[in-house]
Amino acid sequence: MSSGNRAARAAGWAFAGLLAWGLAGCGSSSSSSPRPLYQATLERTEQGIPHITAKDYRGLGFGHGYAIAEDNLCVLADGYVTFRGERSQYFPATDRVPHQATFGQPPNLEADFFFRFVLNDAEIASFMAAQDTDLRHLSQGFAVGYNRYLGEFQRGEHAGRHQDCVGAPWLGEISEQDVFRRLLALNLAGSAANWVEAVSSALPPSAPSGAVAAVTALPEIDPGRFKVGQEEGIGSNTLSFGADATADGSAINFANPHWYLQGIDKFYQLHLRVPGKLDIAGASILGAPMVLMGFNNDVAWGHTVSTATRFTLYRLPLKPGEPTVYLQDGKEKSLVPEQVSVLVRRPDGSVETATRTLYRSEYGPMLNLSSFGLGWNDQQAFTLRDVNLENTRSFRNFFEFGQADSLDRFIGTIKSLVGIPWVNTSAASRESGEVLYSDVTAVPNVSDAHKDNCLVPVIGPLVMQRVPGVLVLDGSRSECDWATDQDSAVPGTFGPSNLPLLKTRDYVGNMNDSYWLSNPDQPLEGYAYIIGQEGTAQSLRTRLGHLMAAQRKRGEDSHGPSLASSETLRSMVLDSRNYSAELMKDEILAAVCGDAALADACAALAAWDNTGELDARGARLWSAFWVRMVKDAELYRVPFDAADPLNTPRGFNPDRAAAAATHLQAAVAELTDRGEPLDSALGEHQFMDMPGMQVPQYGGEGVEGYFTVLRNTYLHVVEFPAGAPVQAYTMLTNGVSSDPASPYYGEATQAYSDKQWLSFPYTEDEIRNRRVSIQELSQ
Repeated sequence: MSSGNRAARAAGWAFAGLLAWGLAGCGSSSSSSPRPLYQATLERTEQGIPHITAKDYRGLGFGHGYAIAEDNLCVLADGYVTFRGERSQYFPATDRVPHQATFGQPPNLEADFFFRFVLNDAEIASFMAAQDTDLRHLSQGFAVGYNRYLGEFQRGEHAGRHQDCVGAPWLGEISEQDVFRRLLALNLAGSAANWVEAVSSALPPSAPSGAVAAVTALPEIDPGRFKVGQEEGIGSNTLSFGADATADGSAINFANPHWYLQGIDKFYQLHLRVPGKLDIAGASILGAPMVLMGFNNDVAWGHTVSTATRFTLYRLPLKPGEPTVYLQDGKEKSLVPEQVSVLVRRPDGSVETATRTLYRSEYGPMLNLSSFGLGWNDQQAFTLRDVNLENTRSFRNFFEFGQADSLDRFIGTIKSLVGIPWVNTSAASRESGEVLYSDVTAVPNVSDAHKDNCLVPVIGPLVMQRVPGVLVLDGSRSECDWATDQDSAVPGTFGPSNLPLLKTRDYVGNMNDSYWLSNPDQPLEGYAYIIGQEGTAQSLRTRLGHLMAAQRKRGEDSHGPSLASSETLRSMVLDSRNYSAELMKDEILAAVCGDAALADACAALAAWDNTGELDARGARLWSAFWVRMVKDAELYRVPFDAADPLNTPRGFNPDRAAAAATHLQAAVAELTDRGEPLDSALGEHQFMDMPGMQVPQYGGEGVEGYFTVLRNTYLHVVEFPAGAPVQAYTMLTNGVSSDPASPYYGEATQAYSDKQWLSFPYTEDEIRNRRVSIQELSQ
């Protein structure tokens, strides 16, 4: 379709909305009355989903800030206290942040020192100054809208709502700076946010440490410690089917982030409209004023957490006797001190000031790596360089995504900004029928040759062995600074020509393994180690995702004729298949079920249908068994083969039968101790994380090979019917509101448990016909 026809079609679909806005301006108010700076229409449809329409970006942010405060006031307010570094002023300093988040769950005092130091006023001012006018106006409006709702609540309106923070001393107004402080904190989810306590406690030695023994080994380090959120389970699935893989020859996008169900980092579903400029629906993360993944009338996209490492460590050799002076290229360089003060509430209610002097090198904040056996001593110190502390382009990238009217323009944004901070992107478009996988993101420019030249001897390889992808570079040589490509968006980062991207009419998928097998028939290879690994074993979830796509294309699953459609995709992705059981259960049972003591367990597992559906009996027993069995290094009979990566490793190693029997006995004991019958239905024991509700939840953990995981949050399936508006089906498993007093609380959660997709009301007519409330807001 030509761009002219596309524009005409979009204009026609938007006409009703434009007309409504024109009529709204024809009231009887005097022409001498000043027009409010902030105006928005807030409409809600099923599940409380807000559709916000405004004439400009100030008004759009205003409506969003108001709506999200109405839905999540207490959680947002608590988050702003966190990002300002004020938790210890209101909560016990040694208590931990209440919910797991992208920055972990540190003690309040350590979170305060980290955020006051890393997100100080100068850092926020620099980040804000780099943004364009539209994004600044959106953020300003967001703060004003949040404050508008807060003021109403504090004046006694909205009775009965937000009981967790009624009268709380920490419930206060926010500024534009607070909005950007929240955004920059989110920027760091894959990097500095994983080092909160290492930054907050990084202090030079108070006395000479004397001779230090050479490092020859490191303690055990949990690799999950450096993943987003510092734990396994944070991730996502995404599949996009191009025109050659769909039943009607148009592209389809499936987005399925596995994310936080509670707290400041939960998703928020919304629809933002500025007629003639923006018409974007999807999901944001609490406090971000723009949609981060979603769809407009021409493009749909989803994200998965990328394997690329967003930081490097540098070892700094110190000047003898001066632990805050390091040596580089034979020259002395001083660390920059910053005195950081935090207000701390005493048990008696009084407040005192705690102060620490923290330091930065030319690369970034200093680190306390004593838990690695790499403490700050007289000879060496360690510092962090974070690509996303230097990345001011990230949210401009997301903001511009919403305005893309073709896949080429969408890709143009990705390549020109290279600002996406820590996620892969999978997208589908109306016009071309092509789909996209991209990890063209902000990555430190450390080629493999650069790595080999600059990796610190002994320490560097030891850290890589413990935590693949984490590099410790030599800070004594300026030649070990990050390089710059000819097409780098900013110095020190890879240019798009050295980052993975695939555009195809077949399909792409990513389930949090690297870019390598985004399409198994079109592997992406030859990229730097810091971006991800190639030729390595894939997770069971990745293998199942690609198997599901292949079976759908061939019509070999239970979802009808070959090729993908919106309907078949919506059914397929909620199947709750357990791939470890599909692969291994029969062989394992054959090896262990001669033991009479395991007769009941074997009977329960033999009768189980290998799914995590609510009525599945035996799923809980297999889960308790598999989390033990999967740790066995000799589990598989056929080892991994890079030439057959989706089918290996496989087969049960019969030499491990005794170990399997032991693990199954332990699983039986675990369920017995919990009072669960071995063959009880999964839905009797597994529930959504929704305070005050008990809603059964299907699926399981990715380590078992579930594609349908327990952290499902926002989901969409989006298609582009010929000659008609975009058609999207969505789910937000924890709903738009975290307030149990909200009339929408739990509505979406129950719909997810019932596998009821919401046909998303996108057009003006659809919104009007399904509207449950409307507010005209101005200020």
